Amino acid sequence: MVFPSAELAREALLALKPEESSPGRDKSSVRVSARGKTLKLEVRARDTPSLRAALNSLLRLVAVVRDMMELKEERGWKSSPRS
Repeated sequence: MVFPSAELAREALLALKPEESSPGRDKSSVRVSARGKTLKLEVRARDTPSLRAALNSLLRLVAVVRDMMELKEERGWKSSPRS
């Protein structure tokens, strides 16, 4: 997934990173990484239904991140500093 800037890709990464250690992921795993403007989502699962569930969940979260970024841009909100 390519973002307009490396900063936006990093913000998306920080928003999605907690999914890697999300409890209840016994049948699937998620890895999120960013390089420049590109966000990489890697999903592994034991079986097809688990893969589908993990992808649906992750893509829903990606859509929320995208919507929040668009809202932030529309309203001129600044990024909050993160450690």
